[in-house]
Amino acid sequence: MPKEGTFFGIHYRDESSPMTKFVTVIKGRGLDYVIDLREKSPTYLQWESIELSEENTLAVLIPAGFGHAFISLQNDTIQLYSVDRSGDDAHSKQINHRDSKIGLKLPVPISEISDYDLNAP
Repeated sequence: MPKEGTFFGIHYRDESSPMTKFVTVIKGRGLDYVIDLREKSPTYLQWESIELSEENTLAVLIPAGFGHAFISLQNDTIQLYSVDRSGDDAHSKQINHRDSKIGLKLPVPISEISDYDLNAP
């Protein structure tokens, strides 16, 4: 089970194969990030975060053209999401969470992160 501080992201799909996600938490608590990656958008590289939990029952729709990241805020957090298409991994992309142009603020230290995310460009 994931520990508090388990982090993944920033994930997105390239423009040739966009994907929309619907995300919620069914156990525990986490902070979900939505990052605007549409270069011609007035909010390009800006982000919003929302706490998702089993108590507040909120969900987030992450539209195509946006990146997504998540950090668990307590042990044993389970995130559930749906996507509007299956996809080839060749279209999956990532951005390093430490990218200064985006400037994500994390409320807890990262305790676990995959090599895929840690070494993202």
